Amino acid sequence: MNRKKKPIRQVTAIYCRLSLEDGRDNESMSISNQKLLLSDYAEKNGLIPYEYYVDDGYTGRNFNRPGFQRMLSDIEAGTVGTVLTKDLSRLGRNYIEAGSYIEIYFPKHNIRYIAVNDGYDSTNRQNDQVMDVTPFKNILNDMYSRDISRKVAAGKMVLSRQGKFVGGQPPMGLKQDPDNQGHLIIDPETAPVIRHIYDLALEGNGCMKISKILMEERVPLTRIKPTTLTDEGYYYWGCSRISSILRNPIYKGAHVVCKTHQKGIRSNTYNIIPPKEREVLEDCHEAIIPKEDWDRVQQIIDHRPPIMKGQPSPFYNLFHGLLYCADCGKSMQARYEKVGRKDVNRTTKEKREPIDKTYYICQTYNRLGCKVCPSHKIEARALYNLVLTDIQELAAQAIRDEDAFYGRLAKRLENRYQTDASSLQRELNRLMARNQEIDDTFLSLYTDKSKGILTEQRFLKLTVAMENEQKENNGRIAEIQALLRDSIDQESDIRQFITEIRQYEAITELNEGILNHLIDKIMIGDVKKVNGEKVQEVRIFYNFVGEVAETVV
Repeated sequence: MNRKKKPIRQVTAIYCRLSLEDGRDNESMSISNQKLLLSDYAEKNGLIPYEYYVDDGYTGRNFNRPGFQRMLSDIEAGTVGTVLTKDLSRLGRNYIEAGSYIEIYFPKHNIRYIAVNDGYDSTNRQNDQVMDVTPFKNILNDMYSRDISRKVAAGKMVLSRQGKFVGGQPPMGLKQDPDNQGHLIIDPETAPVIRHIYDLALEGNGCMKISKILMEERVPLTRIKPTTLTDEGYYYWGCSRISSILRNPIYKGAHVVCKTHQKGIRSNTYNIIPPKEREVLEDCHEAIIPKEDWDRVQQIIDHRPPIMKGQPSPFYNLFHGLLYCADCGKSMQARYEKVGRKDVNRTTKEKREPIDKTYYICQTYNRLGCKVCPSHKIEARALYNLVLTDIQELAAQAIRDEDAFYGRLAKRLENRYQTDASSLQRELNRLMARNQEIDDTFLSLYTDKSKGILTEQRFLKLTVAMENEQKENNGRIAEIQALLRDSIDQESDIRQFITEIRQYEAITELNEGILNHLIDKIMIGDVKKVNGEKVQEVRIFYNFVGEVAETVV
């Protein structure tokens, strides 16, 4: 016996939308007002039963809204026969997509669409004037949305340039001040995690190693576990997350004005501003990480060489990011002896450790050969012993006679700064004199222009060139003044170095933390013959004071 399929009962979809830009104090636009107006219209015109589909707080430029998508699913299922909105703008403010729904999607699915206040009814084809004006109303709605978006973006940009946080959810370690939503304060629950990450980075650990340490310590990603994360996901620290934390200036108390530029209102795509081109405002909120520690972490990351592909070396390179060729300035690369070499020293018959099989060579030599730069080859064991001995000796001198050690460093820094300061001061005077000369020339050119001696086109060409020169001069003047200020702070630098070095008199081995706390860089010279013996110059530059010894051979 054949049974007829029972028809699906269709309802009227009453769609209500309100965006943040529409304003919460506008009662005529409120969700409750839309529901009241549309339900009254549906009951008077026999459009029952009806069901509400609501999107509260969603922009009309984007149709990916939960209420709207639920309505489309019901349309696809055949349970909706009519769509009812207060006006065309409630459906959407993107005139291209709104037009496609009104002109293509709804007719294709046999949906009657009504916009009450605009007098639009898709089944009333007799009212041609309303039908003809509808596309233009959609365009006006789109233009209104664009204008509101520009005003909102401009308002946020003004607040951001004042150092106020307008980026939504604050990053880990910080939270919004309850008394001032644009101001950030330290989150006592998550800030220790950020400090721990920076401490690990200061010890020379890379992003991958830091992530492994955090996962071994079972450090959670967030204060509150999201329902979408598994237990393993809740403790999974990716390298990209670690890198973004270490590179974020917000943790030193700074504020980044803007990180992206939107390509277009409809495209929902963005251009990322390179970090060096971003506008950063200092001292906008309390810092989790001191500025000097944050800057030191950036130096460590910048000096870290790229990961080399190929056979992994069993020797962990403690000196990564610290070794440089004294001739070409490129970083030195660690290399490991080829497979097949014996593990026993031929002379002493002692077992050779991985460090005994490792050596460093110049990166330029490795890529381009000896005609461009010599190899500067140095054994890892020899370098290790040399650096360890130098640190021990300096620490012993600082403890044995601190005043004499201070005097030695002060004299060396004074000689260095005197040479630098005199040349820098001469350059500063020259640039300032040139800027004054440019200002005088501006006045002379303007006088010639006003008298008709100089044409407008020629005047603009000359002034643009001089303005660019003066801008470059001002940038260099700021750099020189900063360098001169550094020369004045030499006493605090020496005291800081002595405090640091005294801690390492009794060390018997090196690690990444010691090297990165004390050493800025190590310059490796080429191997030369002196009086029939091979010698190699190694220059160690320490943090705060630079090179302490004249030469280390």
